[in-house]
Amino acid sequence: MYLRPIILAAALIVAGTRLTAQEVLIEVVESSNGKPIVGANLSLVDEHGLNLSDSFSDQGGHTVLRAPTIGTYVVRADKAGYDTWSSVVLHVTAKPINLRVGMAPSRNPPQVVMRSETACVLAAPPGTPAGDLWADARKALTASALTEAQGLVPIDVDLYERALDRNFAVASERTEQRQRLTRRPATGISWDQLDSTRRAAVIGGDVYRTPEPATLVSDQFVKSHCFAAIRGYGPETGLTGLEFKPARVGSQPEITGVLWLDPKANALRYLNFDYVNLPIPLRIARTTGRVDFQQLPGGQWIVPRWYIRMPRVAQVRSADLNSPSVAHDTLLGYQEVGGSARLAGLAAPKPVVNAVTPAPPGNAPAETAATTAAQSILTGVVFDSTTGTPLREVQVSTGGGRFKTLTTPGGHYELAIDGPLADTIVFEHPRLRLFRVEDRIQTISMPSGARGQVSVLIPSYGTLRKRLCGQNETGTEAQGIAVGYVKDAAGRPVSKAHVWATWQILWVEQNGRLVSTNQQRTVETDTGSDGSYLMCGFTRGAQITAKVGMARRSTVQERLLIPANMVLEHDFHFGAR
Repeated sequence: MYLRPIILAAALIVAGTRLTAQEVLIEVVESSNGKPIVGANLSLVDEHGLNLSDSFSDQGGHTVLRAPTIGTYVVRADKAGYDTWSSVVLHVTAKPINLRVGMAPSRNPPQVVMRSETACVLAAPPGTPAGDLWADARKALTASALTEAQGLVPIDVDLYERALDRNFAVASERTEQRQRLTRRPATGISWDQLDSTRRAAVIGGDVYRTPEPATLVSDQFVKSHCFAAIRGYGPETGLTGLEFKPARVGSQPEITGVLWLDPKANALRYLNFDYVNLPIPLRIARTTGRVDFQQLPGGQWIVPRWYIRMPRVAQVRSADLNSPSVAHDTLLGYQEVGGSARLAGLAAPKPVVNAVTPAPPGNAPAETAATTAAQSILTGVVFDSTTGTPLREVQVSTGGGRFKTLTTPGGHYELAIDGPLADTIVFEHPRLRLFRVEDRIQTISMPSGARGQVSVLIPSYGTLRKRLCGQNETGTEAQGIAVGYVKDAAGRPVSKAHVWATWQILWVEQNGRLVSTNQQRTVETDTGSDGSYLMCGFTRGAQITAKVGMARRSTVQERLLIPANMVLEHDFHFGAR
C-alpha cells in the first residue's frame, strides 16, 4: 500500500524561517493613530476554537502566524490595557495573507466595591466588575503561560528553602542557582516537611505548590471557582483585586486568593493565595503565598518572585503523669520555599551574588561568554494527540547529527547550536515514523544568537484516519486503520515483510438502508525499512484475521478486533511464543 505523505504538525518559529507553511503576516497598530503595538499576543484559532499558533508582535508591531494546514481560521489579538480584537474568518491557503490589526485601548476601568458588598459569582460575565477584571487578568496570565510554555525568555533563577521559627526568623536555609532555564522549576512543600511525626495514615505524598498561570486560565479552574471584584486596602491600597475561591465546599485542598491589578495601567501585579480544605493538622496556622508578574518590553511575561509558606506541626502528648495521655498538635514554625528569576545573563541580586558558580581559570570566561552569545537556541514541544500526552524521549537533532537532544517527560526540548543555523531539524521517534509525520523533518534558518521554536503535533485518531486513508466507500466516515511494527524474536524491525488482513462484512449501507451481504474484504501492504506497516480500509467493528509472511519464516497469524476509535495499533513478532 502506497500512501502520500502529509503534514501532521504545526510549527511556530520565533526569529526563524519556516519554508513550507500557510502564513498570516500581521501588523498590529493602535486603531486611533496607527502606532505599532509591541507585545500583543496573537493567536490563530481554528473552527473548533483551538489555538494552533501563538506569537507576540515585535518592535514594529509585526509577527507571523503559521497554520498547520490549509483551512479557515480566525486571528485573535490580546494585550493587557487593550480590548480583545478578532478578525473575520480567514481562508488560509498556500499564498500568504496580510492582515492589519487595529486595537483600541480599554476604556473605563471596572468599578469595584468593598469586600463585604459583593457576592462571589461563578463565571462572571463581561460587563460586570468581576468579568471585566477577569478579562484583563486573563490576558496577562495567558501571555505568561505562553512565554513559559514556549521557552521564549531564558532565565536565571535563585531558589531557596527555609525553615522558620514561630516568629518567622530563619532557622535554616538551603539555596540553589540555575542558569538559562526556559521555565521556572516546579518547587513545593511535601507533607513530611510539615509534620515531623510523619503521620502517613492521615495523608499521603501531597505536595503543595504555587499556582501556575496556565492552571489559573484553564477551563477546569474557571468553572470550579467563583470570582468577586474588590477594592484594595492596607498594602494593596490603590489596586483592584479579583478574589477567587472554590465554588463548592469539598474535601480536597483547593486554592483561594486574589489577583491584584493596577487600574491605572490595566496591568496584573501579583497573586496572593492560600490553601483551603487542608488536612486538620495544617489548619493550626494560615498558609500564605505570593506570585509576582512582570511584563517585558517585548510583551512576554515572567514571574520574577514567588513563594509559599506553610505551618510546620508536630503531635505531642501531655507530660503530666496524672492526666490521661492526650495527643494534640503544636506549631513548631513554618516551611517556606520560593525563588526569584531574572533574564539570563543579568547580574544576580547581592544577597546571592557570592553563590554564583565560579568562573573557570585562565581565558575560559571570555571564551564561554562568546560561545554562549553566538549560540542559536531552538526550543519546542512534541505532543501526541492520540494519547493526549506529551511525547518524551524524542531525539531532536540537526540534519548531520552534530547537535542533538531529547525531549523531557513534558515533551519539551532545547537544542543549542553553535553559530547560525541553516539546516534540517530531525525529530526521531517510533510514533512519528509510524504515523508518517512529515514535519518530523523540517528546514530551519536562523541567524547566530537567535532563538527559534518548532513544535510537532501528532493529530487525533479521527484526523489521522481522515488524512491518511480518506472516507469510506459510502462517504459516511473515515476508513479504519491498522498500524504498527513487525519485529523478530529479538525485537529488531523486519523490513519487506508482507502484512495482510481479511474480514467478513455482513451488512452494507445502500441508499440509506442496511442491506444483507456476505462479502470478504482484504487489505495488504509491505513493511518499510523501519519495519512499520499501515493499512487502511477497515470497517467499524471489523473482526479481522491478520497475517504476516516472509520468505524462510513461519507465517504469523492473529485474530484482532478494530476498536471503537477505528485505529488498531498492533505489533507482530516473528518467532514469538
